Amino acid sequence: MSVLYIRLPTEYLEERGPDHVRALALDLAAELPFNSGYVDFALCTDPWNFNEVLPLIHPRFPGIHLASNSAVLSMDTWVEGVHWMNFLGQPVLGQLGGVAALREALSLPGITLQEMSGDRVLITLGEQPEPGDILAGQTLPRHRALARHLEPYLHRWPASDFRVATEQLRRWERRFLE
Repeated sequence: MSVLYIRLPTEYLEERGPDHVRALALDLAAELPFNSGYVDFALCTDPWNFNEVLPLIHPRFPGIHLASNSAVLSMDTWVEGVHWMNFLGQPVLGQLGGVAALREALSLPGITLQEMSGDRVLITLGEQPEPGDILAGQTLPRHRALARHLEPYLHRWPASDFRVATEQLRRWERRFLE
């Protein structure tokens, strides 16, 4: 397995807009074989800081992805999570019943599916990434719908990888499922 991890500052999105970021991600993904991938807001920190950072974003901002500054290469063919842009390839796309089954299951307004060459798909949740704000009633229903559908294929991180309490990490991983 290979991993490509690209980070763009939030200012890039603000200056060029979500359409530009989406086009850039599609251009990159078109040339690469992948099992899964994503584009989203991410708060990057060292794994030993997760205990301090996680309470700042969970449970209020479920749309912010918590990422490690160090690459983690133990995902295999699992899907890392639910994000603004979700790239799916084989084997998970086949296990989900293919693009037709996904279209039927993910019929909420604002969810778009774009077929890609090589039996792959891009699932986009809204026009731009959304951090969500539970206190303002932003519960991210599109994220929740995709999470319910992907649940059997979502990767579970070992808490020891991030030096964070197992229960706290599990609540974070299941934030769109509960």
